[in-house]
Amino acid sequence: MANHGPSYGLSRELEKKNQARFNIDEAIEVLQWIEEVTGIQLEHDPREFQTATEVSDALKDGVMLCVLMNRLVGTRNGMALRYHQNPKMPFHKMENISNFLEAIKAYGVSEISCFQTVDLYENKQCYKVVECLRALAAVAQNKDAPVPFPIWVVKIAQGKPRKFPEAVIRQGDAIIPLQYGTNKCASQKGMTPYGLARQIKPDMTGPQDDKSI
Repeated sequence: MANHGPSYGLSRELEKKNQARFNIDEAIEVLQWIEEVTGIQLEHDPREFQTATEVSDALKDGVMLCVLMNRLVGTRNGMALRYHQNPKMPFHKMENISNFLEAIKAYGVSEISCFQTVDLYENKQCYKVVECLRALAAVAQNKDAPVPFPIWVVKIAQGKPRKFPEAVIRQGDAIIPLQYGTNKCASQKGMTPYGLARQIKPDMTGPQDDKSI
């Protein structure tokens, strides 16, 4: 991780918001699922993790992520994701993360759900990493990937387009919507425009002085 000094002002406020959005329980669930799918145990037990830094350090080399992707898509048709199996240099680790991100986008994860490489490698926004992995699990379940899925995976809604006969659609032409105007509702008739000065008029209905000579 790059050596950054303390943040101040707006940067500090954004950092606090990012930290508040991170949920350690959700992160532990995701890490345990990755261990189950890949068959690889992390160096430290995820159940003992307490901070986003520990989660980031466990995945920052990108190896577990690439292995996870290969388990989801399989090795058929040359779809196996290539990665550095023993990365030592920082750019090798970041390349693994970048390759993983490109693979999940092609797999069906929306780009808005993906994180940036620095979000994981430099622990910028670890909550986005967790959210991205949960989105990946949902897409994989929708594609019937040959891996186990825990109960926290959200099922993706399936579209059910409806087709109506032409005669049914034409029936709507006989209905005039309210947007076309109507005289059956309340109106502003008799109201004074906003901001108009108060009009004080003499009462012409009361008794009047006799001006006759």
